[in-house]
Amino acid sequence: MRLLFDIFAQTLRSLWAHKLRSVLTMFGIAWGVGSLLLLVGLGEGFRSGNRKQFDTLGENVMFIWSGRAPVVEGSFTALRQYYLTYRDYADILRECPSVRAAAPTISRGDIRAVSDFFQASGQIVGVPAMFNQIRFLPVHEGRWINDMDDAQKRPVIVIGDEVRRTLFSGRPAVGATILLNGIRFQIIGTIETVGHGDNMNLNLRSFIPFNTMREYFRLTNVGNDPDVISFINYQPKSRALHESARQEVHRIVARNHGLIPRIRTLSTNGTRSKLSTRSERSLTR
Repeated sequence: MRLLFDIFAQTLRSLWAHKLRSVLTMFGIAWGVGSLLLLVGLGEGFRSGNRKQFDTLGENVMFIWSGRAPVVEGSFTALRQYYLTYRDYADILRECPSVRAAAPTISRGDIRAVSDFFQASGQIVGVPAMFNQIRFLPVHEGRWINDMDDAQKRPVIVIGDEVRRTLFSGRPAVGATILLNGIRFQIIGTIETVGHGDNMNLNLRSFIPFNTMREYFRLTNVGNDPDVISFINYQPKSRALHESARQEVHRIVARNHGLIPRIRTLSTNGTRSKLSTRSERSLTR
């Protein structure tokens, strides 16, 4: 015990005799530890934020769009436009063993929404009832689109949170009606706020049944095919099957449109296809 006390006393005398060196040493240790903790915290925060951003899209979601493809292989000066169709969706659902679910989507941003109080602009998206099983769309009030809404082409709509704030400004929205380009739709539900910060794009979207969208608001400037769609969301059966699902979907779209099977997609695991330079636009949002 006496020896331990002597060692402790000698340590204190040494520190006191070299005060400046002791302070600088302790400061250096504290600075190093603090810097390490700061870097780890920033990295973890960035990873968590990135993960939350992808979670607002959905779990294991992949997207495929229309685009342009070379007329001749290897040429990038002569390109021809192709458009995804409902047939592509049906073939993907039927012929891709790695795909668990898929949803065709028609999206337009030129439809004006008018309530009894205000008007708003934003995307109107036509989707099947199972769309919310692929994408993250938590209902705040009311309900989501169901199969009967889609089959009977009902004029019903589920509006995003920012659309609700703009059109109704604190008033009840569910049960009210709005006009979409002069056609009356009943609001059956509202979506909770999705996303973070100033990213309001997801909250400016409203959803109507897919067949209702095809009935009233088909895509314009896409040729004469009545079955053209904007894009397809699809979901692999598991995270390990992302690459298999991508290849299967690419082969079907390439076959249906006579393309070189190198189509660009993005999945919500944050990895972009490296074999994609020729026939589809990438997700840039």
